[in-house]
Amino acid sequence: MSTTKKKALIVDDLAGHRDAIRTSLHIRGFEVRACEDGLQALHALEEQHFEIVFTDIEMPNMNGFELLARLRRLPGYERVPVVILSSLDAQAVRDKAHRLGATATLHKPYTNHDILEALRMAGF
Repeated sequence: MSTTKKKALIVDDLAGHRDAIRTSLHIRGFEVRACEDGLQALHALEEQHFEIVFTDIEMPNMNGFELLARLRRLPGYERVPVVILSSLDAQAVRDKAHRLGATATLHKPYTNHDILEALRMAGF
């Protein structure tokens, strides 16, 4: 029996948001790495493989939409589930996230139940 943990990447410029998702994922057996912006996340994605990515949209250096578009072009990440996190509760945000290949969009503030639902949608 394999004891390898599933790996998740959280990308958000706010430490409190990263910590909330990290706690929820740890409880569910994920090994978690966190980054403050899209540029840091790209480096992390090139260093190791993640089974799921949670990313904020509004961040310095590279926003979540640009990160998602670039992630989809990386070998091995064409189908990895990506959950978009946003304080913008607009249909246009959800539409753009879907067009770029996001699995789910969570509106801030999200609940533990929302994170569980996103994991379910991603097949976990």
